[in-house]
Amino acid sequence: MNGGSVTDPESICSMIESAGHLDGVTLSGGDPFYQPAAAAAIARFCHEHGLNVWCYTGFTYEDILAGIAPGGALELLNEVDVLVDGPFREELKSEECLYRGSSNQRLIDLDCCRKASGRVCLYDPD
Repeated sequence: MNGGSVTDPESICSMIESAGHLDGVTLSGGDPFYQPAAAAAIARFCHEHGLNVWCYTGFTYEDILAGIAPGGALELLNEVDVLVDGPFREELKSEECLYRGSSNQRLIDLDCCRKASGRVCLYDPD
């Protein structure tokens, strides 16, 4: 919360556009759900350019749906393809967890969840 630098979404989108050879973008720490409008704008830009969007958050999917995350979180959630949810927990750290650091975190396929009326669908990389 007290680190990093301030950058507007348009600048980030410009960097993404000029990067080339991308098939997706990952939104991660600090937690994108603390800046949901800006993160959603970046995610929309990515989708408009044919890129998939992954997002890491310390919130759980259920917490976001329940409104526990900051206002505007649903706007961002609607723009994300795969959500890696839950806080990293040192005591559950595992190098065997695909794309995540601790076993309590989930890879959630949000496109599948939307089709399944909110039921949690775990992402299958195969």
